[in-house]
Amino acid sequence: MLLSLVASVAEAGTRDQRWRTLQTEHFVIHYYQGNEVAAERAAATMERAHSRLAPDLGHSPYLRTQVILTDDTDSANGSASVVPYAHINGNVTAPESMSVLESYDDWLDVLLTHEYTHIVHIDTIHGVPRLVNALLGFGVLGKVWPPNGAQPRWFIEGLATYEESRLSSQGRHRSAQFDTMMRMHVLEHGFQPIDRVSSPGTIFPNVTTVYLYGLHLVDYIGTHYGHDKLRELSHTYGGQAVPYGIHRAVSRVLGVSFEQLWKEFELDITRRFEAQARAIRGRGVREGRRLTFTVASEASNAFSRRPFWSADDRMIYFYDDDGHSNPGIRRISSRGGPIREGVGVGRQGQSTAIERVVEVQGATTGSFLPGGKDMVFEQWSLHDLRYAWNDLYLWHGEHGAPNARQGPADTEQLTFGLRARDAQVAPDGRTVVFVRNDAAQSRLAFLDLHTREVTEVAPIERMQQVYTPRWSPDGRKVAYSMHRAGGYRDLYVYDREAGTHTRLTADRWLDITPAYSPDGRWLLFSSDRDHVINVYAIDLATGRTHQVTNVLGAAFDAVVSHDGTRIAYIGASSTGYDLWVMKFDPSSFLEPLPVVDDLPAADEPNPPLPEDRGRPASARSTRYKPIRTMYPRAIAPASLDFGGAGQGLELGAKLEIADVVGYHRLTGVFRQFVDQRQPTGSVEYTFARLVPTFRLAFRRDFRIHDSSQRYSYDNISADGSFQPYAQKGYRERQTSVRAGIDVPIVRHAIHNASASLDYVFTRFRDLDRDRERLDPNAPASTPPAAGDLGRVDLELRYSNLRSVRYGYADETGRAASVRLSVVDPHLGGQYGDIQVGAAYTERIRMPWRGHQVLALRIGGGASAGGLGRLGGFRLGGLRDQPDVIQSFLRREAFGEAGYLRGFAWRSLPGDYYAVLNSEYRIPLVDIERGMSSLPLYLRRLTTIPFADVGAAWTERLTREALRWSLGMSLVFSFRIGYRDTIDLFFTYAHGFAERGDVNYFRALIARSF
Repeated sequence: MLLSLVASVAEAGTRDQRWRTLQTEHFVIHYYQGNEVAAERAAATMERAHSRLAPDLGHSPYLRTQVILTDDTDSANGSASVVPYAHINGNVTAPESMSVLESYDDWLDVLLTHEYTHIVHIDTIHGVPRLVNALLGFGVLGKVWPPNGAQPRWFIEGLATYEESRLSSQGRHRSAQFDTMMRMHVLEHGFQPIDRVSSPGTIFPNVTTVYLYGLHLVDYIGTHYGHDKLRELSHTYGGQAVPYGIHRAVSRVLGVSFEQLWKEFELDITRRFEAQARAIRGRGVREGRRLTFTVASEASNAFSRRPFWSADDRMIYFYDDDGHSNPGIRRISSRGGPIREGVGVGRQGQSTAIERVVEVQGATTGSFLPGGKDMVFEQWSLHDLRYAWNDLYLWHGEHGAPNARQGPADTEQLTFGLRARDAQVAPDGRTVVFVRNDAAQSRLAFLDLHTREVTEVAPIERMQQVYTPRWSPDGRKVAYSMHRAGGYRDLYVYDREAGTHTRLTADRWLDITPAYSPDGRWLLFSSDRDHVINVYAIDLATGRTHQVTNVLGAAFDAVVSHDGTRIAYIGASSTGYDLWVMKFDPSSFLEPLPVVDDLPAADEPNPPLPEDRGRPASARSTRYKPIRTMYPRAIAPASLDFGGAGQGLELGAKLEIADVVGYHRLTGVFRQFVDQRQPTGSVEYTFARLVPTFRLAFRRDFRIHDSSQRYSYDNISADGSFQPYAQKGYRERQTSVRAGIDVPIVRHAIHNASASLDYVFTRFRDLDRDRERLDPNAPASTPPAAGDLGRVDLELRYSNLRSVRYGYADETGRAASVRLSVVDPHLGGQYGDIQVGAAYTERIRMPWRGHQVLALRIGGGASAGGLGRLGGFRLGGLRDQPDVIQSFLRREAFGEAGYLRGFAWRSLPGDYYAVLNSEYRIPLVDIERGMSSLPLYLRRLTTIPFADVGAAWTERLTREALRWSLGMSLVFSFRIGYRDTIDLFFTYAHGFAERGDVNYFRALIARSF
């Protein structure tokens, strides 16, 4: 449990990211130079959050919380942990349109309030856990055991989401999108049971389930039992030495069983949203015809969205990530197509008329150039090997085709590191309008497709956020949605010739995704002004607003066909979002209901800090100094092994020292083999300030080998007893020093390549050498391999393996690696050798439904034979039956790659080897059930028949050297501890050999190759 709670600090920066540090009374904020505005706002809003949360939850962290603000991604998110110390990571970039995080009055305020709620909540520790933390955490410097961190995630995230809304004027509790998901679960009989909420699986809204249900359940507790009960729950659970006891805590604090609480909560939610649905139906449902019947991979961005019409209006193109295939732009006939019964939890194969056009990593907006062949879209990739930013690309339609795998020549990159999104091509095809993201704000920008020149529009105010710009039919104006201070998300029109902005709406509702009608009279948009996301239309001639849809779910991303007769939009269901089409008939528009802005007033975005005395807070910032946070925080358990590999009881501890940004990391591990009285351990230092990353390590290991045969007399063991006359095996100590570098070569949304170069010096010592006398009259002994060895390793790696939400393991792509090792006396030691190894992995997804995959891996190696018994290769199966319980608790998975299953461990020696592993992976059933709120959840059952063939040889490969095996694995996929996923394998393998067949059965925690 303790190991499962360990969380890493922020990723390291690079030399062109100049970090600054700003300290307040309760926080230390680290940020990139150039992000001073965001840092100042973060400092002010976090101090305000502390003044509210600390008394509200009855706890204040003893030390300052470290806050790391990053701007190396275009994805909005954050994280928090108190292990080994309180720290928060936050991306300053704001959420994009229709993100589940979109409902905010101040993005940094909502983000950091949410994350700081985690800190205050999880840092609340009492009783035995507090004593353990004091002993292992050097008093108050660090923590290894926060009981509240072992709560179901629905309470952890629900409490933080509840507080982000309670302490702001918006937040997800006031989000119409969040209400949509819950309302459709109620109306379509998809209300999730408690086991699926406690350990969210692959059922929509997937990971968002813990936020959605947790928010509403925590709000129900606060409303019906009293807000003070939330504080009491936090303190009660924070003192429980026995983990995973949410039932006990609820019963003790609320006086009702958890089952009774859940029934009350479900009834309350059902009544609320059924009443809302009755009101919608009473007015008359206005919706189109559903064209697609898919599911969503995620509730935020990874779903069907952003439709656009073909030039002839016969096809509708849209982005889709259904969790069954790689995401990208799809198309379907505007008249729809056949559907059939889906397969599995994700209903795979239900919409058969959808065609794949181009694969894109990440949600995208597509737009055709005039003529309808070439398309502009955005896609994220790693710019300069470090920054996960969006850029614009041009897809050449005459080169690529639907259902065809596009090649490098089919796409052309238009921008480089511009952080561009929401692109649309002008009616004349010369210019692209897009949103330019940068330093916690975004603004309009224009790209000339001929010259590639970019023109940016000056922002109206600091930290403004611009979304989804769309051209008017005459190409003179651009309508867009913009978020401004005070929680206003309104529609604006930018006149390119005059350089002016005209505000069309002015209210606290979310007015999003504008789009012009072809005649330029109507501007369609979506809004939550009646607490349901519907499509509205502004008559630009009169300025009046009309309601276009009145749906039970949601309607957004509306776009009118070129002939002006139909609207394509995205609608919601209990399984995600789909494409809908309806008539565009202004005569049928509804008059909007009179609504009242019931949102509370937004807080001051920059409350003054007393210590600033009217000056900008960043004026007192200092250059980041790693040494300020680089000191020991806590000692964590490193190992607890009973008799592993015949070596007896093993105990271990780990101490890690790292600065908060991640430039430097020093890790020390100490292990003691109790029965053998042998101490081992390692010390490793990593420097990640630059590219490449540098590593330096010292390690001492202890092993017991069975590769030596001796005959001795007067052999007395360490405890004074006599050992048998014939001695097999020996005890070995390995002492090694390693220095290496890691270099990224390709960093792409799909493709990744890297290289590493290492120097390793190892000393092998026979610990039994001086304590036994060999019998000169006995048969010849085989002395142990010992001595010094120096080598240089060079390895190249490539991978574009990809997985999907509803599949098992990776389903497409390939991976390859090549390794060269040079051993030479000039490198230290007494041996010389050259070894080469390579491996290639391929995934072949079957064309039929069911996520069945043929997985192949071939590997091999060659050695010059200069290492004697220290070198060469030994092929075989698993060594012993692993300890399933310990692997289960550690979350350690054994990799099957390169083993010849069905044979004894290292039973086939040679200077050369080759092995082919083949598997056919068949997901049998998606179970997706657990036991109430217990931290054990069974997700899926998969069967994997396999065949292995391989050989190890020294002089030449013969037919007799070949070995092959057949077998099958039954794989149970679990989620344990509410968040970690593991696979339990029950494997039977039969090895075919000349001197008798070999059978073995293994139960182990493993992962497929």
